[in-house]
Amino acid sequence: MARLSEWALPYSPYFAEFIGTFFIVFIAGLLLVSDSDFVGNQIWRPSGISFATIAAISATSAVSGSHLNPAVSLAFGLTRKMFWPRVWAYVIIQVLAGIVALAAVRVMMNRPLPIVEPKAFYSLLDASLVEGIYSAVYCFVALNCMGSLENNPRCKRNQFFALATGLVIVAGGHPATEVSGGFLNPAITISCVVVGNSGQEIGRAMLLAGAQALGALAAAVLFFLCRPEEIVALGVGVREGAGCSRICSAVNALNFCSKRKPRAAEEEEEEDSHSDDDADVESPSAQKYRPSLPARIVSEFVGTYVVVLTFGLCAVSTNRAAYTATKTELALATLNAEFKSAAAPDDAVGVSRPRADMANEVVSTPYSTGAAVLSLTYALASVSGAQFNPAVTLADMLCSRDPYVWAEAPTRILTQALAGIAAAVTYMFVSRGQSEAVPEYLPRLGPGTDFSWTTVNMGEMVFTMALAYVILCMTTISSPRYPKASSTSSFDFGLAVGFTYMAGGWILQRISGGMM
Repeated sequence: MARLSEWALPYSPYFAEFIGTFFIVFIAGLLLVSDSDFVGNQIWRPSGISFATIAAISATSAVSGSHLNPAVSLAFGLTRKMFWPRVWAYVIIQVLAGIVALAAVRVMMNRPLPIVEPKAFYSLLDASLVEGIYSAVYCFVALNCMGSLENNPRCKRNQFFALATGLVIVAGGHPATEVSGGFLNPAITISCVVVGNSGQEIGRAMLLAGAQALGALAAAVLFFLCRPEEIVALGVGVREGAGCSRICSAVNALNFCSKRKPRAAEEEEEEDSHSDDDADVESPSAQKYRPSLPARIVSEFVGTYVVVLTFGLCAVSTNRAAYTATKTELALATLNAEFKSAAAPDDAVGVSRPRADMANEVVSTPYSTGAAVLSLTYALASVSGAQFNPAVTLADMLCSRDPYVWAEAPTRILTQALAGIAAAVTYMFVSRGQSEAVPEYLPRLGPGTDFSWTTVNMGEMVFTMALAYVILCMTTISSPRYPKASSTSSFDFGLAVGFTYMAGGWILQRISGGMM
C-alpha cells in the first residue's frame, strides 16, 4: 500500500478532478434528462447541480484546487494561477469525466439526453450570450474566492469559497435554463453531443462551449480590473491613468502560453516564503490595504449588472408563466361553459398544472437573484463592500463609517444606475423574441393584482431597510471572531445578505415584483 500511495501521489490531483467532475455531471445528467416529469421538478434542477458542485468543490479543494469545470481551469491558466500543461491536463480529464458520467446516465435511465439547442423564442445567439455571461460569472466568483490573495491571506484561507462558487449555478441556472438549457459547463455541453450521438448538435455545442471559454477570458480580465494588486504581485505593473490604460494592463497580465508567473515574481515569492506567516497576516500593509477607486467602481458595476440581469431574465420567465396560466384558465372556463361540466376531473387537472408552473417561476426569481447577491457579495466584498444597490450606498453614506464614502457615493450610485441600464438592455435583447410574440412577458413596475400603491411602497421600504441594515452590520463592522482576516468581516456575511434578499423577494414578488 505504501508503494501504491507513493505512485499515486503525483496523479492525485487528476484523480480528484475526474471524480469531482464525474459527480457533478452525473447529477446534472440525471436532472437534465428530457422527460421533466420523470426526475424531479424543473425548479429544483439548478439547485441539485449547485449542491453537487458545492459538495464536490469542498471535497476536492485540498487535492486539486477543485476546478471541476474546463472554463475555470482556463481562467486560472489565464490569470497565472496554474501552469498551462496542468490546465490542459485538467480540461481533458474533465471532459472525459463528463463523457463517462453521461454515458452512465444514459445506461442507467435509458432515456435521451438533453438536446443542445436554444429554447422556444430564443436564437443561438441568445443562448451563446447567456451561457457566456454566466460562465464568466462562475469563473469570476471562483477566481475571487479561490484564487485571490486578498480573500485568502496566508494561514487564513476563507471558508466560503465552495458555497459562493456553487450558488452561481442557482443564480445562472434558472435564467439560462429558460434560454439555452442551463449547461454552464463545457464538460456537460461537449459530453451531451458525444454521448447523445447527434451529429446535428455538434456545431451548436461547439459554439456554446466556445462562448463558455470566452466567458473564462472575460472573467480573467475582470478579475485583474477589480484586483490590480494581483497584477502587482505578478510583477507586471499597473498602468495609471484612464480606463483604457487599466484595461491594457489587465489584458497584458493575461498568460496565454508562458509560465505561471514571471521569474521576478517567483524569486520574490521564494524570499517571502521564509517569513513568519502570522506576521504576514498582521502586517500593516495587509490590514490597511484599500483597493483603488477604479477597482471599486468596476466591482460595483459587475455586481449590479449580474444581479439586475438575473432578476430581469427570471422576471420574463415569471410573466410568461403567469400569462400562460391565465390563458389556459380562460380557455378551460370557456370549455366548461360550453359543455356545462365545470366539475369534470380532467378540467381540474388541466387548471392545476399551469398554476403550479407559475408558482415555481415565482419562487425562482428571488431564489436566483438572492443567490447572485450572495455569491457576488462573497467575491467582491473585499473590493468595494459589495453594495450593488443605490439605497445601500445611500445608507452607507448616511452612516459615515467610511471617511471616503461621501465623496465616492455619487460615483457609486451613477455606476450602479448605468449597470442596471446595461443589464436591462441585455435581458430585453435576449428576450426580444418573447416580447415580440407576447409583450406582456416583459416585467413592469406597479402593484400586483389586488394590491395598492400603499402596500407596494410600505413593502419595498421595509425590506429595502432590512437589506441595507444587514449589509451595514455585516460588511462595515470588524468581527472580533476573526481579527486576523483582513478581507472578511465574518464568514457568514454573504449568507445573511443573500438570505435577506430571498426573504424579501418571496414576499414582495406578487405585491410589487420584489425590486428592493
